[in-house]
Amino acid sequence: MGSPDWHLPLALAAAAFALLMLWRARPVMRRRDASDATRASLREAQGRIEAAATDAARALALCDAGDVCAASVGRAGSAAAYYQRAFRTDPGSLAVLERALLAFARRPRALEGLLWRRLAQGPWSEHPAVVARAVEELAKLYAGPLRSSVRGKALEGARALLPGAGAQNTRPADA
Repeated sequence: MGSPDWHLPLALAAAAFALLMLWRARPVMRRRDASDATRASLREAQGRIEAAATDAARALALCDAGDVCAASVGRAGSAAAYYQRAFRTDPGSLAVLERALLAFARRPRALEGLLWRRLAQGPWSEHPAVVARAVEELAKLYAGPLRSSVRGKALEGARALLPGAGAQNTRPADA
């Protein structure tokens, strides 16, 4: 009695399947290494946050932590939280806003929420340059990837009313 004809094909299929599973697990193994590097980078940034002597230095360290989180998969919420803290720490900094715009360039919905939270922080007259830039970016988002022309037009109108926008106020004076 010889061995049945189906043993060899079954063994070959099982070996091929095992190799395929190892091949498919490569990204998970790399992600584990990357998450260790991400944790180390975050620890370093958190050390700089705690050691910062000024609000501007603390805000830039918070931006560094936000950049690390934004670059890693699945940490967009943490990145937004770091940038939100940076906005609160140094609300008049255009550099913080620019770094947030770069970090969330490929995540328009997350950027939209972050910009609205920045605009809701306080009176717009306190930091008009930052507010004007945030409104301009929101208008671009609504004209582009978020496709909401009504919101975009409303924000363009609001931007025209901001101080230093260069637009004339066409509302008649109250008599």
